[in-house]
Amino acid sequence: MAHDLAAEIFADKSAIRSLVRELFDDDIEVRKRAADVARRITEKDGRLLEPYADELAGLLETLPVEESRTRWHLGLVVPRIAHTRMQRLRAARTMSLLAQDESNVVRCSAVEGLGLLATREVSLRDEAEEMIESFCARARWR
Repeated sequence: MAHDLAAEIFADKSAIRSLVRELFDDDIEVRKRAADVARRITEKDGRLLEPYADELAGLLETLPVEESRTRWHLGLVVPRIAHTRMQRLRAARTMSLLAQDESNVVRCSAVEGLGLLATREVSLRDEAEEMIESFCARARWR
């Protein structure tokens, strides 16, 4: 379903505004589904959501821990659409916080997100490398 909705949005780019509205909906399930669609969109082309980079970063920063699926999706969306240096640095701070999350998928998205950011922001490469090494070391001990 999320894949189909993402395809519809690619066909009608004006629908992106509706998707963003749904990301801020009061209904947790609506937010989760919208975040899934946003993640699928950014897998192909994040430029559609770039105008909303600051808003979505703010949303990710305020989502409660209980919304782990939404945090997981947005943990990938936000790094993919961060197109200015300030947005990338803000997203990196958020990824560092998400790396401490109780949810494994949220932690994984944080590692991947920081890695994505580091490919476009040289100053983040050491931090990303440390995080990846730390997570790999933890995985070996489990």
